Amino acid sequence: MQRRCAAINYYIINEEQARRAKEMNSFYDYKEGSATAEYRRSVDAAARIAEEQKRKVDPIHHERIDRLLDVYARKLAENINKQNAIAARVPSILVAGGSNFPVRKKEKQNRADDTAMAEWREIQGILDKIRGRGKGGISADDPEAVQKLKAKLEALERDQESMKAVNAYYRKHKTLEGCPGLDPVQIEKLRASMTRDWHPEPKPYPSFRLTNNNAMIRQTKKRIEELSAKKEVEFEGWAFEGGVVKMDVQANRLQVFFDEKPDRDTCSAMRHGGFRWAPSVGAWQRQLTDNAIYAAKHLDCLRPLSGEQPAQEQAGPAREVPQGDGGGWSFYIIADLKTWADNAENRSPVEHFPSFEAAKARFDELRSEPYNNEAAEPSPDGRPPARLTLGIESGDGLSAADILQVRQGRNCLVTDFTCMDRLRADPAVPEILGRVSREIGFDLVQPPGCPPILFEEWDNPYFPTVTAGSIAARIYDLGRQCIPEDFADETSRAGRVAVFARMLQKGGTGGAREIALAVSGIAMDGDEAVQAEANAIIQDIAAYGLKEKAPEKERRKSSQER
Repeated sequence: MQRRCAAINYYIINEEQARRAKEMNSFYDYKEGSATAEYRRSVDAAARIAEEQKRKVDPIHHERIDRLLDVYARKLAENINKQNAIAARVPSILVAGGSNFPVRKKEKQNRADDTAMAEWREIQGILDKIRGRGKGGISADDPEAVQKLKAKLEALERDQESMKAVNAYYRKHKTLEGCPGLDPVQIEKLRASMTRDWHPEPKPYPSFRLTNNNAMIRQTKKRIEELSAKKEVEFEGWAFEGGVVKMDVQANRLQVFFDEKPDRDTCSAMRHGGFRWAPSVGAWQRQLTDNAIYAAKHLDCLRPLSGEQPAQEQAGPAREVPQGDGGGWSFYIIADLKTWADNAENRSPVEHFPSFEAAKARFDELRSEPYNNEAAEPSPDGRPPARLTLGIESGDGLSAADILQVRQGRNCLVTDFTCMDRLRADPAVPEILGRVSREIGFDLVQPPGCPPILFEEWDNPYFPTVTAGSIAARIYDLGRQCIPEDFADETSRAGRVAVFARMLQKGGTGGAREIALAVSGIAMDGDEAVQAEANAIIQDIAAYGLKEKAPEKERRKSSQER
């Protein structure tokens, strides 16, 4: 049920739940209607963002913006009602008092509240989608893409000629007064821009503006040529064990048809390869691009049958993969992966290295480049775009995967390796990942099926590295083995691991000592194997506690004369 106010859909907020949640957690009375009023303020703020975006973009995007606004309003109402229902389950200890307080119920409530809060953060991400709608360029799916690109090209070329004419007029007359095509407001803006210019002889339009615009002209021309040529190219698919890959040029989709329903690992690999299940056609599919063909060819589950080769492989030239020193694996670097996602005219080339040392030297050389830290529009998945990239590839060239991507200044672990049978089965891969973790380091990770979290807090079951999350997971597993009655609820794993990890991160030496004592107590009655595992965990706790801390800033000494 919903109510309509002007062009905004407001969904129902359960006032009774909101009142009970307030009573369970506060000594103050609930003000009737306050939850609904707060919800509507949030929706109104989102509506203002949507209207502002509509003014900036082509009307073709307005309907999509309205749909996103409605999704935001609906999901926000559902989340608020969910959070109020959770808050009403167990009273605050300040309200109920400590006597016979239901600790276990409170723990379950806190875990549910954490989940609801994570959902709320995802809902707020819809606002970023609204802000980014219409800024993603012209999609190749658009049947009028070529015409729109031609119109864009004409506008870019007009801007180029206009900027050159204004600069020529200023160069000749040393003033912008009387310049054809400029009104007083534009003249004033250009004067202000020239005043701020650091160049000794500023121009109305700096050279970089003309250079960038000219690059956009070349890129647009190339894209027009590519889309025009694509209609004349005869695409062919290929067969793999258990299915076939087809290319639907009319729908502009690369489609994968399986003879039978694939298993969970295959489905996960398809999703990580950018494919989505389309029930309408009974196939996994993604937009038909060179990158899509390249990705499909490099998925183990879609490997062509003997003697067949996928057609139209244009994502990279034929080459010899250098034989690496990492158990048959070598390394590659892509200086800026965003140039691939944007189909830029000059894509960053794939640079190949036979050893980790050589790849790391190149990575370190590029890591400090400014583009790795600059703000940019989010990718379709809502995250900052991937820039500098490190990956591994097999000696036979049949398997490759990114393992590290720099996103807005942070090193992100790429978990594609968890979905590829060959990478999971080869013991050399975990060793490589552990070495990258030690010698380069990860800041963030997006575990399969989960939102991004700090790498330090991740329960990492894949490769050897000592972090707060990996230690906490081992403590939990030890507890399950030794005192199963206290660790019987498997659903509490994530919550308890997070608590142990936070204690290690923020508890200092005292917190580490407390956890080490707890581990000793858990393993007190265990056999030799349990004792050995407990000792190993305690050693890792000690090593983690001795990690080098960031040097504190030296205090400024006060003058003796003061």
